[in-house]
Amino acid sequence: MEEAQKLGRRDARANRQRLLEVAKRLFAEHGVAPTTMKQLALAAGVGKGTLYRHFADKGELCRALIQEDVAAFQARVGALIADGRQEPSALARLEILINERIRLTETHLPLFAAMEVASAGAPPQGKSSRGPFTAWTHGQIVRLLNEAVAQGEVPPLDAAFVADAILATLSPAHFTYQRQECGYSIERISAGMRRIFLDGLRRPAD
Repeated sequence: MEEAQKLGRRDARANRQRLLEVAKRLFAEHGVAPTTMKQLALAAGVGKGTLYRHFADKGELCRALIQEDVAAFQARVGALIADGRQEPSALARLEILINERIRLTETHLPLFAAMEVASAGAPPQGKSSRGPFTAWTHGQIVRLLNEAVAQGEVPPLDAAFVADAILATLSPAHFTYQRQECGYSIERISAGMRRIFLDGLRRPAD
């Protein structure tokens, strides 16, 4: 019995890894949005039941594909913005976070967009609609804004509300519209974010 369970777990891990590898290939060849879960199951040589046991929808699959890059982002950027000894200004560290998030969104936009589409339905009762990475980013923004208030860089404000507004501006749907429909460059988006959410919040000099 124990040996059979070990074999089953091994097979499950192998199936999950194969699904991720096949998804990377299909997404690279055909794009994330056009590729269906049915096509993925066929290409991986597994049944739809096996696929959905590992990934309930395309959003979960994309989250698994991006997991390592997101973890690396949190470790690297989290270290950059955590220590005020190297950069005392909380607003300057907030600008680092916003710009790094813009770059991450740009390089992983199809995956983030698929995750957003999958989570567009109403969240389960009592649960937040924010995913773990969005919740982490929101928490970092709130912390930096509160620190900026304490330092006198900005007047008192509703940090949670401002964090929501920043994240809404960086949402995959809005970012896709700005990049693809409006043709805005990354530099233009970064400059606009700085003017609205950094320069616009800064306390005027006496």
